[in-house]
Amino acid sequence: MQAAQEAEAADRAVLQEGGGAGASEAAKAEFRDMFVSLVDPAGLLYMDRCAEAAGRMEDAASKVGYGAGARMAAALAGIFADTDRIVSRQVDDTTLHCTHLAFRNMMGVLYDTARAYRGGESPEPVARLEEAREAAARLMAEADAHIEEIGRPGSPGPVLTGLDMKYRGMVCRYVIREYQEGVREEIKSRGFDPIFPPKLESIDECFGEYDGLNMSSADMIALSRGRIPDGYKLVRIEDGVECRW
Repeated sequence: MQAAQEAEAADRAVLQEGGGAGASEAAKAEFRDMFVSLVDPAGLLYMDRCAEAAGRMEDAASKVGYGAGARMAAALAGIFADTDRIVSRQVDDTTLHCTHLAFRNMMGVLYDTARAYRGGESPEPVARLEEAREAAARLMAEADAHIEEIGRPGSPGPVLTGLDMKYRGMVCRYVIREYQEGVREEIKSRGFDPIFPPKLESIDECFGEYDGLNMSSADMIALSRGRIPDGYKLVRIEDGVECRW
């Protein structure tokens, strides 16, 4: 019993010092799992959950001496905090475009990194996350400036675009969330994972892959989004997937 306790204490000491290849890799694997789990709540702008997870990630990485992980988690925490402030604005504050940009930047780095982790890769995009952190801070400052400008004496007030007018009276967060929930339901109805659907091909990639086929632009767009247009079918061949009419 005493020997087992001593061995357990020794293992904890190794983890705390960040030493030991096995312990270090186990800690990194847990960090990667936690990173992947962020995609779901971030995709619906549940920033409070994301911030809590980032805090746990930073604590766990720091305890085992995983410096890159701690820096990534710290950047994530900053991204989530600033994004939370941005998306909490009213559409009437003319900051909906800031919300769209913040969401796109955040989800871009989250998706790319999480997909790599799920695929067995082990990237550590510290620089990219820190750049995203800086971008979120700039967007937050821009949103603040918008609100300050329209609140000045003599200001004509908010000048809303057609998109803003459509969602007037709503909080920006809920505009994005409503759209994302609809996207997820549509993806789920097609039998795909709504959190990590198949990665979409770009239109250029589709044109390159299926060059010479008599496809309309609408069919090409449908194909790039994973939908098989009427009159087409996918036939798997040795060199990949070929689209035949």
